[in-house]
Amino acid sequence: MALDAAIGIGEETAYGTPAATTTGYEGKADSWKVAREFIESVGFRRGQQTARADRRNIIDMGGEGELEVDLLDVGAAALLRAAFDKYSFTDTATHRVHVFETAPVSEAPSFTAQMIRPTAEGVNVAYKHVGCVATEWELTAEVENAVTLSVSFDFQAVSHTKAPVDFLPIDYPANGRPYDWSRTALTLTLAGVPVPVDAGKLSLTGDRGMKTDRRFLRANPLKKKPVRAAMPGYEGELEGEFTEDSLKLYESFLSGGVVALRADLTGLTPGTTLRFDCPTIQFTGESPEASPDDVTVHTLPFRVLDPGTGEPAIRATYTEPKPVAPLKATGTPDKG
Repeated sequence: MALDAAIGIGEETAYGTPAATTTGYEGKADSWKVAREFIESVGFRRGQQTARADRRNIIDMGGEGELEVDLLDVGAAALLRAAFDKYSFTDTATHRVHVFETAPVSEAPSFTAQMIRPTAEGVNVAYKHVGCVATEWELTAEVENAVTLSVSFDFQAVSHTKAPVDFLPIDYPANGRPYDWSRTALTLTLAGVPVPVDAGKLSLTGDRGMKTDRRFLRANPLKKKPVRAAMPGYEGELEGEFTEDSLKLYESFLSGGVVALRADLTGLTPGTTLRFDCPTIQFTGESPEASPDDVTVHTLPFRVLDPGTGEPAIRATYTEPKPVAPLKATGTPDKG
């Protein structure tokens, strides 16, 4: 087991310019993989056995990675910042309230992701991925589990070093506790009336519609910063017991009605909360399923839609103790 492995992300001042520090996250897997492309020239030539070694050019294509974590009630703001389009915050005397929203235009910055991997001999090697832009994300809350958040990134380039002096500092949040299923509550509202639902699992996913292959004839193989080029898609799913109340949700699916969804998470660190608001979702299926040895279950996939009122399709509100080093924001801290 790689006990000394570490992963952290830090906001960049410009795309591809390494951050000075990183916020540490307790990642659950190492999926950061570099990509290379070989340009090979093959033509008629006497005596060839196969492609020649001096006819292959190697091109840096950047790569992809994913940061999967148990969501903590302290220190998760940078990861949420990467996943959403718009960010602002306000301060109270003791806490910072971060607000993350979907928007027509993405204002999310790029990040540097440093993955430290120890060798079998115990030597740490730091891989510094620059130009990391979030492309997809997934939130999952399920009975008997911690709430998890996964964010997939595209990155521009990666370098590595064994010299500790070149490692980026890692700042871990103090006293963070994981959000878990026992402190997660769902509220669905149909035509202004709350509909109780006995759900054992909620998943919420986002595809940010980013174009990542922005390469040009400019004597430089590195891509330019990804931009939005496709309609973002946000989907989710509820899984639970089939009840008289969930029957109303099934009937909403049949009629094409819309429902408001709210997920409230309460942290164990005093004063910490996380709320996801989706004012307009539409169920896309399906029928309840009876079983000979269990209660009838109901799986309700849904799509998150633009409410058309100027509200964000998804808003996440994350409250944590006021951090020492603030994130860059579009808003101005409230001095009250």
